[in-house]
Amino acid sequence: MIKLQRDAFDTAGYVSRFTNKGRVRLEGAVSADDADAVHLALEQKTPWELHLMGREGAPEIINRRELSALPEADIQQRLQDAAELAQDGLSWLRLGYGLMDRSRDDIALSDIASLIASPDFAAFCESLTGLSGLTLTALDAVCYRPGDFFTQHTDLGARLCFEWSFTPGWRSDWGGQLLFHSPSGDIEGGIMPRLNDLALYAGDQPRSIASVAPYAGGPRFSIIGRFV
Repeated sequence: MIKLQRDAFDTAGYVSRFTNKGRVRLEGAVSADDADAVHLALEQKTPWELHLMGREGAPEIINRRELSALPEADIQQRLQDAAELAQDGLSWLRLGYGLMDRSRDDIALSDIASLIASPDFAAFCESLTGLSGLTLTALDAVCYRPGDFFTQHTDLGARLCFEWSFTPGWRSDWGGQLLFHSPSGDIEGGIMPRLNDLALYAGDQPRSIASVAPYAGGPRFSIIGRFV
């Protein structure tokens, strides 16, 4: 059973930072052994699906069975469409696997999914942000490979969003940072993928995931979710 290391954090200090900036980052929210186990499950035991913005501007999810049946030319066209949409607005390309509506007992990520879905995790996030009454409404595992991206976006329907990174040995020049944008378009801040880093941020903050460089040494893994 994965447990939060609640006593490792000065909650008052995090509440102050969240109030001022709308985001905080925690290092080591679970033990190193637990973080390694989650990384292994993401790297080797997750049945990834292809998540992307479709040609008509609607999200598409293509599972493994569907991918195996698609002609290669069709897959490449979908990837190209997602990249072209990114030139003018919202688009994304990544692997994903939904954890919210599945039986968590049947997947390798069941322990971390159960922890995040628990009242204890919501209370933990509330203690770090000063928010109250948080309800989890979305939970996904995501994987960004070289060339994958998520353009600038906000989630105005979410009171709090999070990204829990489980990526060891990442280099900043590999891209893949969680970037926060100012109203003028400047980058206000960024969070590099790391193992066992939990970022909490207000849903109305403009943000993006920088494209992963073609020379990156591996995939970028994380678990993301939203509270209302």
